[in-house]
Amino acid sequence: MVVKAATVRTIQKNVLIYCIVIAGLIWTLFPVYWMVKTSFTPNEHMYASKPALIPTEVTAQHYVDLFNETEFMGNIKNSLYVSGLATLVSLVISIFGSYSLTRLKFKGRDFLVKSIIICYLMPAAVLFIPMYVLVSKLGFADNKFGLLIIYPTFIVPYCCYMLLSYFKAIPKSLEQAALIDGCSRLQTLWKIILPIAAPGIAVVATFAFTMSWNEFLYALVVTTSPSQQTATIGIASFKFSDTFIWGLLMSSSVIASIPAAVLYLGAQSFVIGGLADGGAKY
Repeated sequence: MVVKAATVRTIQKNVLIYCIVIAGLIWTLFPVYWMVKTSFTPNEHMYASKPALIPTEVTAQHYVDLFNETEFMGNIKNSLYVSGLATLVSLVISIFGSYSLTRLKFKGRDFLVKSIIICYLMPAAVLFIPMYVLVSKLGFADNKFGLLIIYPTFIVPYCCYMLLSYFKAIPKSLEQAALIDGCSRLQTLWKIILPIAAPGIAVVATFAFTMSWNEFLYALVVTTSPSQQTATIGIASFKFSDTFIWGLLMSSSVIASIPAAVLYLGAQSFVIGGLADGGAKY
């Protein structure tokens, strides 16, 4: 009887867990489903008082209009260009900065570590006016290159904060052995630290790219011409006052979701392992 009671409790526990997981999955995926479904819904069914959960009629006209009558694909290219370069530049700076903060001893080291955390927590709304003034004086107003100056200011603190944990978890004895064998500091970083920290770097790069890809405020302030704007601004342009062009809004949102989704799918093994390894606190 005791065994049967324990078995029943185990089954009940597993059923409860699965119900919670399924409910969370539906809660998470339903907005994505509705976005995709709406992007294929004809205009005559778009504004029905009781929209159908499963569409009875589909159309690709919204995507045709998006590709042929708007500049949204140019916005996607701008986002790819800006996000890719900003992520690359920020990673290079963060790798050297995090390595020096975890391996070298110098005056003001602890202050720099705390400053990184403060910079990471600084709200973008506080800085967008001085950032716009800086970019304007440099001659990059209404230019996507201005975003390449701004984005590292919040990506680098994030990358450094994460990489500090990854680098600190690597035993110093490995580097000491490499230094004894004649490697320089740079060779040690390249041949020892980076290969070991590769999963963590992949995680940081994934989130850094996502931060750049999803950024809206600075892109809205700095760029005004459609040819210079990023995907987030392109999506917002399909809303006029209180009028929403839902077909273009949803189809553009689907297109804009693809790069980030592909990146996460490709790096998911690194993300899971890297998040676990990055749990160490500096």
